[in-house]
Amino acid sequence: MIFQQSTFGKLLMPFFALFTVVNIAFIVWAEKWDAMQINHLVIVFGNALLFLLTMFTLWLHLKAINNKNPNVLLRSVMLSTFIKLIVMGVGVLLYVAYIPKENRSRLTIIAIMILYLCYTMIEVKAILKKNKKKTAHANN
Repeated sequence: MIFQQSTFGKLLMPFFALFTVVNIAFIVWAEKWDAMQINHLVIVFGNALLFLLTMFTLWLHLKAINNKNPNVLLRSVMLSTFIKLIVMGVGVLLYVAYIPKENRSRLTIIAIMILYLCYTMIEVKAILKKNKKKTAHANN
């Protein structure tokens, strides 16, 4: 029996790799991160949240790619970036509001925002590549 990987699964692979590498790095070297005043548990939680948001936005993008109107994909990319930015911004505000000042870490917030940028760049690159392939097949 031959199994074919779905389009969603193919698009999800780089994100799953990033998710796994970041989680392994922050769990295995937790003491080193904590010594650098980077809360490894917050990073792991933020990474999981970004991964789940990315799965949702990839689903939105796949729906948008199949639409005949090319503006739908652009709006989908902009909406997904906005959704992730707002959710992560609310997460940072909750972190600042509920974590005592002596336990807060600016480096943790910066690390989460770097992860946000990584997920967003990979997402846009993957979707534009997928759209380019779709457009090339449609023209032939």
